[in-house]
Amino acid sequence: MVLSTKQSSGFTLIELMVVMSIVALLLTMVGPLAINSLEKAQAKQEMLSLKNWFRKVSARAFTTGKSHVIQLSGKQVNLYVNEQKKKLLESVIFDSLFFQPQTLTYNNKGFVTPDNLTGTYRGKPLTLELKNWVNGQQIESLKVE
Repeated sequence: MVLSTKQSSGFTLIELMVVMSIVALLLTMVGPLAINSLEKAQAKQEMLSLKNWFRKVSARAFTTGKSHVIQLSGKQVNLYVNEQKKKLLESVIFDSLFFQPQTLTYNNKGFVTPDNLTGTYRGKPLTLELKNWVNGQQIESLKVE
């Protein structure tokens, strides 16, 4: 006579609930850190994009021999060719950067005036020294207070 015993292969409901609780607890601890890191990376990417864009405008003004104007207002930045009639060339909207209404002028040699630009970066005051930042005299000239 052969007795067969059934062995259960699987998890009980209690075991599954314990594992799900542990996973949920870990996600609540790690989730905000991951989201914050992602936001910081995106903000840094915006800052690098702005820096590269300012340098590109400088090069464009030099190569075309025409002065260019950048108007900053809030999160929007507009690029114009400074001729008799201003012509909008490009418009960029940022998420982490905010500027009070300001105007930057690039002369036909690619140099920018004024030398400083103020705004906020992720809610903190920001000052950019454009003379160094755009014209490449220093690699990093960024002040976040």
